[in-house]
Amino acid sequence: MSLQRFENQPLSPRPRIVVLGAAKLGNYVVLQPLLRGLHEKYPGLELTYVGSRRTAELEQRNPWLHACLPLAERGAAAQDALRQCRADGPIDLVINADGHAPHTPGWVEALAPRYVVGAAAIPAGHHPMQRLAADPHWARPDLERRYAGWITGNSIRELHCRVAWVDTDFERVELPMEAPPPDLPAVLIAVNGERPAKLWPLSHWLSLLALMEQELGLSPQQIGLIGGPPPRQISLPGDLLEQALLAALPLRDLRGHLSLPQLVGALARSRLCIAVDAGPLHLAAAAGCPTVALFGTDPEGIGASPQGLWAPRSPTVWIPSSVSRCTLCHDEHYRNASCLRSEHLCMADLTPTAVWPLLEEAWSSSRNGTPGTAEADGPSRGEKS
Repeated sequence: MSLQRFENQPLSPRPRIVVLGAAKLGNYVVLQPLLRGLHEKYPGLELTYVGSRRTAELEQRNPWLHACLPLAERGAAAQDALRQCRADGPIDLVINADGHAPHTPGWVEALAPRYVVGAAAIPAGHHPMQRLAADPHWARPDLERRYAGWITGNSIRELHCRVAWVDTDFERVELPMEAPPPDLPAVLIAVNGERPAKLWPLSHWLSLLALMEQELGLSPQQIGLIGGPPPRQISLPGDLLEQALLAALPLRDLRGHLSLPQLVGALARSRLCIAVDAGPLHLAAAAGCPTVALFGTDPEGIGASPQGLWAPRSPTVWIPSSVSRCTLCHDEHYRNASCLRSEHLCMADLTPTAVWPLLEEAWSSSRNGTPGTAEADGPSRGEKS
């Protein structure tokens, strides 16, 4: 049977569904409402996730997944392994949740499903949700207008569900957690990210941490640096930033010392997380940790990262604004890795002074509330996404 675009056609009583993911932590986290929602819609389904070695610790403990295939790093070379999935019977539906990756249409072909959502080697389809699944401009401010009546917002968590015809609690993100080691710091920070354009300057980190020591009595030893394991060769801007920060201050270096479930557990117990737009930010929001998110965006959400698309809609997330407006990353659809200006204005003008009032609010909320609740509904405090 030839491959068809999915338009909510009936599937078999116990459908086999495959979701294609990416080799990025944040991408996996935002797909959790989709994975749960598929089970709500198809109670008897067999769900396979094609994921990554980076997220395997979370995938293996995901109650919604029947099989996890850590193939994302292999790219086009994973097609033979994917063809083996068909040996257990026909696949009803493939949801390509990594349509920007050039190898994933080949993955769809290797799986040979009956229906597909997202990028594949067939026409995009005419239904609005089929057009949305193939639309490369989810970060554009006019997305809600262009798909009025079909979506209620531009959250990436909702969009992944909508194009698969899944209706669920789009902003409820649940992740497995383990008890972390004892005596971890009460404050965790994540300064690194794959796109250098997302990075906050070292001078700003140092100024903010000094202000936290002065005003909140938090010494550097009471703050933990989280992120991936330190690389063997430090050459990327984010790695250099981490190295310089650790050289300047005696922070607790927790990078690579916690499993991902332990990191979720640590964030659930923490009083505060400060993070740039990267995987740890999404873990913190899912864990219910009071979080200050440094997107480098102006009050309209334009800047270094697509805030409107990616920001968690959670009352435990605060997003300060930069006083500078730069549209260059947006104009490039965020394909540029580094800042395109001689001065990184959007991040440079997201000053510690601008961050401080929201950080105080987040810190006070953790004293009055209970960290570690599930990610809640509703818009973020501070600048709303």
